[in-house]
Amino acid sequence: MAKLINVIEDKCSNCHKCISSCPVKFCNNGSGKSVTINDKLCIGCGNCIKTCTHNARVYQDDFGHLLKIHQRHQKTVAIVAPAIATYFPKDYLKLNGWLNSIGIEAFFDVSFGAELTIQSYLHEVKKGKEKTLIAQPCPVVVNYIEIYQPN
Repeated sequence: MAKLINVIEDKCSNCHKCISSCPVKFCNNGSGKSVTINDKLCIGCGNCIKTCTHNARVYQDDFGHLLKIHQRHQKTVAIVAPAIATYFPKDYLKLNGWLNSIGIEAFFDVSFGAELTIQSYLHEVKKGKEKTLIAQPCPVVVNYIEIYQPN
């Protein structure tokens, strides 16, 4: 699993608020000077980031990685969440042009993936072989199921 959340150890006071707010708790280790995260067990929900009053937890920023890919001229596809309009209300319409200008080969709205998920889900339901099917695009829910409820 990719690293989703970073701990800034110098800011962490080991108060355990992050552990208290974590829905799975198992990914946190508060036995040292700061609370650390086991990335293989973290579902990436961000509760710890919201709860931390010391600003010791932050989301992993992979924008630099995107720029490195661009510099190596590797083929890249971007998937953009509809929330982009909320974060950049005046500029979101410029995003596709900017992605194109830095060499992104194709870009899709996340809702396209949701449509594909629904299509696959309906196909499986029509087969009638499975007793339970979960079609959930939320990565936090998917991470939880894959890590803690794989059966």
